[in-house]
Amino acid sequence: MSKTDTFLKTWHKAVQTSDMALLNSIVAEDAALLSPAFWKPREGRDKVVTVLKAVSETFENLTYTKEWVDGDELILEFSTSVGGKQLKGIDRITLNADGKLKEIEVMIRPMNGLMALAAALNDKLTGLVE
Repeated sequence: MSKTDTFLKTWHKAVQTSDMALLNSIVAEDAALLSPAFWKPREGRDKVVTVLKAVSETFENLTYTKEWVDGDELILEFSTSVGGKQLKGIDRITLNADGKLKEIEVMIRPMNGLMALAAALNDKLTGLVE
């Protein structure tokens, strides 16, 4: 099994079961998360995992609908809702040489869904990942 396959299998299991220890095991120490919900990237494993945990607690009925893989670059398309607002998005993930998440960039639409997510995350993350 390739490192990309191993990563994806672990990623999906961690997301489905909200297993943050499992998620932590596939995030690199120097990972970064870029999101339209934040003004600047969140850097470091602890901050990235904290944000992903808050997101997993906020998303309702998360479903991954498509995957694209090009070497160490992954794009995962998803649909979900937040506070009754439907949204679609993609996770663009870059893996390091060890097959761990080095960077995740999240893009979400429509704007009202993004605004609902940003508000919910602000409530959960204030003071934790500044």
